Amino acid sequence: MHPVIHVTHRSPTPGLRVVQLAGEADTGSTETLRAALDKALSRLPAPHTVVVDCSGLEFCTTAGLNELIVARERAAANGIAFRLSEPREQLAQLLRVTGTHELFDVEPAALLEGHLS
Repeated sequence: MHPVIHVTHRSPTPGLRVVQLAGEADTGSTETLRAALDKALSRLPAPHTVVVDCSGLEFCTTAGLNELIVARERAAANGIAFRLSEPREQLAQLLRVTGTHELFDVEPAALLEGHLS
């Protein structure tokens, strides 16, 4: 049985899309994660910012991290800010160990409530 990832989308303010993740991002859930990130980036009207709320993400492998990197690159190519919010220690460590922590802006939970600075 493959671990499950649960995804919810919301737009607390115009131009801001929040993708909330819960569960595990690994090889068994990459298609779901990819589809969720694609939806957030491609739904009209286009967002100016996509925030991936990682507070419920219990585990993330390099396969899940790769999906985040691909989505970040796609966002950047389209002028969309792409941020992570509230990564748990396991994901934060994965970002550090792989050297990808410098690729992502990490935001506090306040951003999810629509308080962009």
